Amino acid sequence: MHDTCNTSRTGVILAFSLLFAALAPMSVQAAPQPFVLASGGRAQAVIVAHGGDTNGIGYAAQQLAKNLGRLSGATFMVADKPVAGYRTIHVGAPYKATKRQETCVRVKDANTLEVTGDGAIGTAYAAVDLAETLGAVFCAHDYTYAPRQSELSLPGDYAKIDAPCMTWREAGCEVQFQGHFDHAMNLRIVPSRGDRRWKWFDPTRGENIGQTVCTHYVPRKKFAETHPDWYAYVAATRKRNFHWVCVSNEGMLNQLYSEIDAELAKDPTIREISVGIDDAYTYCECDKCLALAQHYADPDGSTHPALQCVVLANKVGDHFAARYPHVRFNFLGYLGFGDSLPITGELKFSPNVGAGVAELWRNHGLPADCNERSDIFFGRLARMSSAKHGLYVWDYLANFSDFCIPFPNHRIFGQTAKFYKESGVQGVFCQTQFSTSIGDMAALNLWLFAKLLWNPDLDVDELTATYVNAAYGRGAKGIQEYLGLLEHARLRQRWTWLGCYVADTSHYLTGDDCVKMLRALDNAWNAGRGGPEAVMLRRARIAGYDMALQRYNDMIEPAQRLRYKLMPREEMLYRWKSLVEGETSRGAYGELGEGRMLGTFENIFRHSFESPAEPTVYPRRSSVIVAPAARLTGGKRMTRGKDPDGTEYCRFQVKLGGETESVWMNPDFAEIGYSIEDDDAGWWYVFATVRTAASVDVDPAVSYMGIYQPWYVNDYKAAGGQEIANQAIQGRKGDTAWKTICVGKRRLYKGSRIWVMPGILHPSDWCDVREVRLVDPVLIENGAAAPKDAKAKARAVVVACDKFAKDRNVRIETDNIDNFKYARLAGFDTNAPVHSISWSVPADLAGEWELLLDLRSGASIPLDQEAAVAYVTDDATCTECGALQRDNLRHVTGSRGDESWQIVGLGRVNLETGMRVVLEPGADTNSLPRFTDLRRIVLLDPDYAGKTQPALPAPPAAK
Repeated sequence: MHDTCNTSRTGVILAFSLLFAALAPMSVQAAPQPFVLASGGRAQAVIVAHGGDTNGIGYAAQQLAKNLGRLSGATFMVADKPVAGYRTIHVGAPYKATKRQETCVRVKDANTLEVTGDGAIGTAYAAVDLAETLGAVFCAHDYTYAPRQSELSLPGDYAKIDAPCMTWREAGCEVQFQGHFDHAMNLRIVPSRGDRRWKWFDPTRGENIGQTVCTHYVPRKKFAETHPDWYAYVAATRKRNFHWVCVSNEGMLNQLYSEIDAELAKDPTIREISVGIDDAYTYCECDKCLALAQHYADPDGSTHPALQCVVLANKVGDHFAARYPHVRFNFLGYLGFGDSLPITGELKFSPNVGAGVAELWRNHGLPADCNERSDIFFGRLARMSSAKHGLYVWDYLANFSDFCIPFPNHRIFGQTAKFYKESGVQGVFCQTQFSTSIGDMAALNLWLFAKLLWNPDLDVDELTATYVNAAYGRGAKGIQEYLGLLEHARLRQRWTWLGCYVADTSHYLTGDDCVKMLRALDNAWNAGRGGPEAVMLRRARIAGYDMALQRYNDMIEPAQRLRYKLMPREEMLYRWKSLVEGETSRGAYGELGEGRMLGTFENIFRHSFESPAEPTVYPRRSSVIVAPAARLTGGKRMTRGKDPDGTEYCRFQVKLGGETESVWMNPDFAEIGYSIEDDDAGWWYVFATVRTAASVDVDPAVSYMGIYQPWYVNDYKAAGGQEIANQAIQGRKGDTAWKTICVGKRRLYKGSRIWVMPGILHPSDWCDVREVRLVDPVLIENGAAAPKDAKAKARAVVVACDKFAKDRNVRIETDNIDNFKYARLAGFDTNAPVHSISWSVPADLAGEWELLLDLRSGASIPLDQEAAVAYVTDDATCTECGALQRDNLRHVTGSRGDESWQIVGLGRVNLETGMRVVLEPGADTNSLPRFTDLRRIVLLDPDYAGKTQPALPAPPAAK
């Protein structure tokens, strides 16, 4: 164990006497004297475990003695009764808690401090709270920050009562796997349930949302052959899926009841039973189960097979309600695979039934409430749950492909925890990086997870600063820089998909990012290598080397430009391997990714060494690539059509009920896309021109656009298709016009596929795709003049933010990492309106253009469907209503927690001199954005950008 102070860990010896200070006369109103626990390195109080307890209360007393010793340098006695001449720290004093796991630390009188709470567990957590109040930070299982203090004291009237917001806090990681019981207790999360000491604190079997139906109660290994009819029928294959059951089958139900009954009769400590579904499930499609779904169909005809989870749990709950009234019956439902529940209020939980939900298929670089699909499952489950049996969450705070790569999720859980609190979540089990010693910022993530589930209202940035300063000491500045770069990368551009099984980093980390982050970790190490924090700083370097080995070629050019000396690949591999092996030899859990050990990654790195270490360069043969409908391909439901004006398009039409295959993200079924040619690999702005037929006023995701591509480590293909971008396409009822949407600037590898697939929130009549288009970043970022005739129309013009109209609430700001300027609209001047950012068209730019805005919204709420509007106006007003005429209007979405840059296209516009391009915040006065930013306006020549073009001339060589 690494501590930031040296204390005795063996026998406890008291000082011979207590020094009494002369008391000055006090008035009745004077504050009581501080309660001094230790002074000058000597204990002034004795810790007394109530009743001489040697189990849970005794454990709390011993831990408190150890932590107070760390902080003071004193040795604290744990006694079974008060000792004359010493104050008493009464651990486990009688206390009547009003909430589960409640803690109480209070000065009872001048000689007694009570550290107590809700039984042994509340008392243990109170002892931790006291240590933290006095300055301790429990950074890792083997590193506690405990600043030495000459006097350890509390105000004489100190009293603190606290209780957790969520009473189940558990993480599947090294802390559990390797039995770091003390650290789990210090974090106030569930330790290894197999540790006998946990029974001191929770004698029951605890919370349960396990995947048990087909593995434990109706095990497929036992019954699949003899009773295949007990399992889910799949209509498309006419076979059975043995990862879920037929909830209408009486034989299966009887077997399930029998097994659960036997288990409950045998173990009276069970307070929860789970009938959870397996990962590889398919819902049953037998006639009875289909009729069940149809019975609860929404008014628009949508059906929801996931209700089978509710139905099964209700049947089990109802069956056992009388015999086992104290037991809660749970199910685990997945939002990961497009699941949803009916909107009808007819479907309800039985009184003894609760739910757990796992939102696997979401963007894990965003807070949970930024998921537009969350409400159709998580939200409906939350509203169905009772206060007594609040919702449980199975969460994910890791990239399971590689626990070690820099992954920008350290800041998102602050907003997520608040969302869970608002939704009535009662507990969270989270899969984090399995190794908290090796994974990127894994110990920080676990610490934040524990703190924020206890109190979601804490500020995540303040917590992070506290932890970083404590854990990394003199290296904290470098670590904060590393985290800042990572957070900036998270928000560089919207629609970046940060999946929990995506190993690549090139879609969010630039080569410059990688160099700066590696240098920041170097600086942190150099600053603190001689101190106790070195153990934490050494671990932090693993992520930097892991990233650099994967992105080495991308880093060569920026390293030279930024004057950073990039070490040879073999040396870097040696250092990375030595660091990892050093941690595993000291007991760290050895998985570097789910099922991936050190050898897996070493093999990938060595394969990548077969190609030369040279800067990444992509030869460009085109400045624009247009793939019209004729070049698009798709799934079974893709058809081709032609408008009366000759416009060709591809279309898919699906129903949200009754389809024989999954609608959600199923490329073989309903998809339209374009696979790039190998010679076109490189950096592009990626567009698609689509139109949709939404069935509701506003559909946040009538369809989706995204990118799948292989994972390359330098030039070595390490894996097949991974999702790196995903944009929810908003649909509005009655608006069936063509719109060009953009998923941003992307590096497309050989084998990349740009796709459009259906949404599942609401039915839609159809989705059409006219073309997919790739545009050279030079056109968007720099503009391009006509090559020969200076008077000819430019191919692209970039209007910088200094050309925008001056306004009292518009200021020019600077992005200090990517080094660009932008205009920000916000309430800087409270005496002036926060109206808009605008640009007036000068005479020399009048003409027909394709208009793009590079913007960002600081939306004040998640999933704001009109965080801003962008349009073109000649400032004419409607003769009937007096409203400003707004042409080519686009509704701009935004989301709190996703304040990222996005490209919004206004389409083809004939700009006349004096017309204005306007960006203004949304009109909902109850949720006005905190800010609205506009970086640039881009004018593309539609005749040039509307068809495939050869590469732009190479820029002149630098002299």
